[in-house]
Amino acid sequence: MPIWESGLDRKSTTNDQYREQIAKMKKEFGEGNTYNKIGFASIYTAGNLPLLLRHLKIFREQNIHRGVICAMQTHDNSLINPDSDLRNYQWRLNGKTWRGMPGPVQRRDTLVVTPSRYASAIREEMHRKAKRWAGEIKTSMQAYSGVIAVINFAIEEELAIGGVASNEYLGDYSPFAVAEFRDWLRHRGLYAPRARYAGQGAPELITGPFVSVDGHRVSPFYDDPTPDDSNGTGQAFNATFGTNFKSWNLAYWDLEKYPDPITDPQFNPSPKSGNGSTVGGFDAQRVRNHSRWWRAWNWTYQGNNNTFPPGNPLHPAYGFRECEVAHFVQDVASLLIAEGLPKQLLYAHQIPGELLGDAPGGARRALSSASTIWSGYLPQNGHVGITRFGGLNPAMITQYSHNLGIFEWHPAPHEASDSPALYHAALSDMRKFVAHGCHVLFPGWWHFDRVDKTFPLNDSNLAKAIHTFLAEQPNAPHWSTG
Repeated sequence: MPIWESGLDRKSTTNDQYREQIAKMKKEFGEGNTYNKIGFASIYTAGNLPLLLRHLKIFREQNIHRGVICAMQTHDNSLINPDSDLRNYQWRLNGKTWRGMPGPVQRRDTLVVTPSRYASAIREEMHRKAKRWAGEIKTSMQAYSGVIAVINFAIEEELAIGGVASNEYLGDYSPFAVAEFRDWLRHRGLYAPRARYAGQGAPELITGPFVSVDGHRVSPFYDDPTPDDSNGTGQAFNATFGTNFKSWNLAYWDLEKYPDPITDPQFNPSPKSGNGSTVGGFDAQRVRNHSRWWRAWNWTYQGNNNTFPPGNPLHPAYGFRECEVAHFVQDVASLLIAEGLPKQLLYAHQIPGELLGDAPGGARRALSSASTIWSGYLPQNGHVGITRFGGLNPAMITQYSHNLGIFEWHPAPHEASDSPALYHAALSDMRKFVAHGCHVLFPGWWHFDRVDKTFPLNDSNLAKAIHTFLAEQPNAPHWSTG
């Protein structure tokens, strides 16, 4: 399903123009068969139900599918008005910055909200958006059953990208994130037994052996009165991580001591004394090193000799930053499922940070982003959804699942549209992907009137490769063809 955003979602596009482009796609790609389908995908904007219904009517008439992308992610600043509480932004490692990188506005860094589960106002808005999306998509699916074949969501959810330029701008150090990190490690708050996210706290590979408290297996720090006192169960927090905290209250703007929203842009994110300060209080790691404490906060594939964390793939012991991103994606899926969307159609849309390379640019983006292949895995249905430009070893994905989708895909960016290398790379990749359980590909991007020089698709050798691939597919389910 090529991503055809601008033309597909433009209300001025006529039905005849839709039919012309569908005919063009069928000519370039071939029509496929019962088990190998083609279609178009685009971002769905809530409130555009009449336009979506118009698409689906034509798509059913033309026997193609529709992919729907629900764009709920933190870096587009669409979730709430965060200025009502500046704690909703991703504060940065330097203890000074809450806006993001200085200079021109960068969409994925400046004024980016936190994905923390403790940011209740953001979570409430996520629920409202999911409810509206799900309601409209369900209405369209009832009207045109079977035309929508995939629902893709949370476009490249990642932490703010200022850390690409400097460690000083790594997120997420908002009080919501730091409080969640503390409770994630201790299995308290929302991670306590019988709480909303019970069982999703830090694993033993991070905390050390769990202890038994009131019939529950919990973190060894669960009942510790202070980080320096083990309370007779397990090892004390400070002894485990080499820290010297005196209190579980946050060092900066503890949520219980200072519950009121922060609205003054001149506030100090890291006061050493007075209002907002707790001397000896808990804080996330702010020194990037190879300590156990840093790994509890962050685990980067490139930063650990190109290795996955202990416990991978069944229960990977990623740091909190990676879990914060993955949990956001999983929580969006849960909201959509709770509102009635079929979970078998859902896929995430994540950047595979492990594949960004060891070069400084790729490694620093992976560090700053905290997006992993694992963050594209949905435990609700066992699907993995990523983006990928360039080559891919499917084993990096299939370690989590053999049901995968790639939702911005191009095998050879910047290749000439008539390049033989583009044809061969695309055909080889499609054969390889499908053999390893790829069910959905969103090649980008389809254009009305031009060839995209960065990602050539229509009127290019990529389209010819798709035609070859579809022509060689038997008209049978892939799971029964060996």
